[in-house]
Amino acid sequence: MSKYPMDYEEYEKRVIELFLDPYPKGKREVVTDRLECALKKDPNLIRGLYAESCFRYDHPEIYGKNCKKVFGDYLLESIPVNFLHMTLGGGFD
Repeated sequence: MSKYPMDYEEYEKRVIELFLDPYPKGKREVVTDRLECALKKDPNLIRGLYAESCFRYDHPEIYGKNCKKVFGDYLLESIPVNFLHMTLGGGFD
């Protein structure tokens, strides 16, 4: 049992769902391919984001009382998902 609200597998699944959600089907395939390529290059990419979220969760003295919300969808979209959008998504206009 994890001391965090999500274990790594749950976190990875949810972050990927939130990352892919805004893309329509045709574009989603392109972005999924980009994500798969990035994970082949760096298999620890999402694990690193999970570690950062766990660090935030563990340190209310730095991040305040909102640190306990870091595994909620709002903050997942704000931090790890936004990171993935900036590095992998976009370019479809």
